[in-house]
Amino acid sequence: MLIRVHEITSWLTDIFATAGCPNEEARLIAVHLVDADASGHPSHGIVRVPRYIDYIHAGTVRPVCAYETLVDSETLCLIDGQYSFGQVLGHHVVNRAENMCQKNGLGIIALRNAGHLGRIGGWAELLADKGLISIHFVTVAGSRIVAPFGGKQARISTAPVAIGVPHQAEDNETQHFILDFATSRVAEGKILVSQKTGSSLPADAMVDETGADSKIPKTIYGATATTDVPDPRAGKGAIQTFGQHKGSGLGLACELLAGALTGAGTNACNRPFCNGMLSIILDPEKLNTDDQIAAEISDFITSIRQTSPRKPDQPVLIPGDPERAKRAEANRQGIELNSTIAAQLSAISDGLGVSVPDIVQG
Repeated sequence: MLIRVHEITSWLTDIFATAGCPNEEARLIAVHLVDADASGHPSHGIVRVPRYIDYIHAGTVRPVCAYETLVDSETLCLIDGQYSFGQVLGHHVVNRAENMCQKNGLGIIALRNAGHLGRIGGWAELLADKGLISIHFVTVAGSRIVAPFGGKQARISTAPVAIGVPHQAEDNETQHFILDFATSRVAEGKILVSQKTGSSLPADAMVDETGADSKIPKTIYGATATTDVPDPRAGKGAIQTFGQHKGSGLGLACELLAGALTGAGTNACNRPFCNGMLSIILDPEKLNTDDQIAAEISDFITSIRQTSPRKPDQPVLIPGDPERAKRAEANRQGIELNSTIAAQLSAISDGLGVSVPDIVQG
């Protein structure tokens, strides 16, 4: 079924607020999740709600944000998120980065012990909207679900990376360069979506306990695959990395930079679930001595888009283009809400005493 962006956002806001989150924090969580779906990344969107509610009930995540700033200098900051919702902590990172860059042109922010941060490209987009370049390395402590290149046992997390470069087109339309990817072959959320909706996965998305390629979600979920909240650590297999040794090496780097350096911890041993993120943010205007940076970015992006395509109906895009197109479509037509996920949200709502939108009830 199709549901309007404002309707699903309002519904999720009510769910999280009733589950114990302050109203504004509930709204931030809902907006970030819905935007992931709207941007074409349902793996980091609405499908996560049952798991998030489960986290609240289990005490794995704080419904009310609390954090401590452990290091606070002009260009370097270390924040302990104290297991608060990542969508709320992410906004603190964005705001802190903006203040640091206004004063010094540069900010390096290490975040540890954060709840699931969601789609990392969303934070790069918010920073790009403020005219800032950003690079983000992320690890998922307590989520040892990816096998390093050449191995068949899970040893690292999906370890996403995001890079944002601001760009305004000649018509003043926002067309930022937003590169966002997991270093695993697929994000765990895509396997979760496959389990819930039956969507297809690459044949080599995972490796089973024998070392053979697999695309069956049960490979990582095991006996929990058919439960409301599948556990990606319950299976005997692992997700593979992308690009063989290249993706594997980048994933290991994320563990070191976002895990060891931030204090979130690596997946060398079992830990409580949390995200660690190392963000490097800078104001390009502070380097713009000859007033050419914006023009260079624009010329380069234009040259890429003008590349002759291999298939006439598939133009060459830059990272961020697919998300902008998907978001525009979602704002016009609504978001596709799978019946299985809708039923889970309805059950959660019934348990909390939250009203279910008429379109879902019908």
